[in-house]
Amino acid sequence: MIKALFPPLTHIPPPNQKRIAVRVTKTAEQIIRTGHPWLFDGSIHEVSFEGRPGDLGVVFDRKRKFLAIGLYDPLSPIRLRILHQGSPAKIDGEWWEVQIQAAVARRAPLTAPEKQTNGYRLIYGEGDGLPGLVVDKYAETLVLKLYSAAWIPYLPELVPLLLEAQPAERIVLRLRRHLQAEPDFLYGLQDGQT
Repeated sequence: MIKALFPPLTHIPPPNQKRIAVRVTKTAEQIIRTGHPWLFDGSIHEVSFEGRPGDLGVVFDRKRKFLAIGLYDPLSPIRLRILHQGSPAKIDGEWWEVQIQAAVARRAPLTAPEKQTNGYRLIYGEGDGLPGLVVDKYAETLVLKLYSAAWIPYLPELVPLLLEAQPAERIVLRLRRHLQAEPDFLYGLQDGQT
C-alpha cells in the first residue's frame, strides 16, 4: 500500500484534455521519423492553440497524417518532447505504467546480489521513451529530476505508478535550475518528522 504523498499532489492542475495540433517543417518531419525525441520551436510552422506546459501536442505531417505525440512546453526551446511516433497512441495511465514498468525491468539486472549496488539510474529519460524525466535510485530514496515543466501536471499520476514499480521510502523532486533551485519531497518523511 502506498503512503500518502508529501506534500499532497492534488493541487497540481492536470494538463488540458484538448490536444494541440502541431504542424512542422519538412526537415522536422524527417527528423521525427528517425526517432529523435525533441522538436525545437524553430521547427514548428503552426499550432492550433498555444497551450500550457504538459499539454499533449499531436504532430501531423504535410499530408495531415499522424506523425507523433508528445509533451508540449511553450516555455522551452524544446517545444515538444516526443513520447510516441509512427502510429496514434493514447497517452493515459496505462501507457505511463507500461513505460515505467519497462524501464524498471531493464534495470532489474543491476539489483542482482553479485552487483552489490543500491544506487543506479532507474529511468533514463530519452533512452526510456520519457524525454526530460530522469529517476535515480539511492538505497530507499528515489530522486525524480524533471528537465521540463511539461512533466509537472503528470506528477499526481506518475508518482504512484513509480512507487508501485519501484517501492521506496521517499521520493525527492529536483527540477532543472531554471524551474526551481531547491529539491522538494514528494513522498515519505523528511528528516526529523514522524
